[in-house]
Amino acid sequence: MSTILPIESSANPKLKRWRKIAREARAMRREGSTLVEGLHLLEVVLEALESPDRSQRPDVRAVMISEHATDEAGDLAIRLAERAGVRIYGLLGPLYDELSPVEHGAGCMCEIALPAENPDDAAPWTDDLLYLDGVQDAGNAGTLVRTAVAAGVRTIVASPKTAQLWSPKVLRAGMGAHFGARIIENVTAETLRSRFAGRILAADARGGEDLFAAADYTDAGPVCWVMGAEGPGVSEEALSVADARYYIPIEKACESLNVGAAAAVCLFDARRRRLARGAL
Repeated sequence: MSTILPIESSANPKLKRWRKIAREARAMRREGSTLVEGLHLLEVVLEALESPDRSQRPDVRAVMISEHATDEAGDLAIRLAERAGVRIYGLLGPLYDELSPVEHGAGCMCEIALPAENPDDAAPWTDDLLYLDGVQDAGNAGTLVRTAVAAGVRTIVASPKTAQLWSPKVLRAGMGAHFGARIIENVTAETLRSRFAGRILAADARGGEDLFAAADYTDAGPVCWVMGAEGPGVSEEALSVADARYYIPIEKACESLNVGAAAAVCLFDARRRRLARGAL
């Protein structure tokens, strides 16, 4: 049984460090770590530690539980700490709440290392992609990662103006999909165009071709769907590198779709088209 080390002061150096990681994207990048909170996500981390591919195993650095954690949360935290060979820390309720990305957390979380960045080489990207163009809302960003993986798109690329995809809130919204994805951040539209070996398609409510009436856009190789931020939509920079623009025909009674819903429509439309011709 792991020994639980108590943290009872807000001035504790470890707590202060975790607080910065939880709140500041710059600190998260500097420390090379993020926080993963919740029963489901810790189960995913525990499962990923069993991956036969060592490169896919998360680097768990610490496990934390709240004094108010349920028995289930406490048992899970202990199992994860023992499997990862790291220490487990017990936090007073208010201290745990300072780190949790949600108001009523599950009472268990862990610190993991950020995945190593991909080398900046000239190798083309040859798989289907999802490009997040300035998506700032953490909930939307996490939903987009989750939706892409569900649709079979495992590579998610983000522009420099997009929220940090490994931040605690985005991880929470992604519900574990991050650990089944290849995530590449800080990629400009120009770089996307030069690296992607396929067609770039912009989902644009302002115009373009009707998605459902369009000819098959998946029969010439990989595609990259570009999803813009709520409100402004796809940026001019991203539109300038797109090969085509499509809009989703919606009823006039509804002005627009949430970007997560729009991505689901587009990504699964591409999947449906390939399934229809036996390409999957």
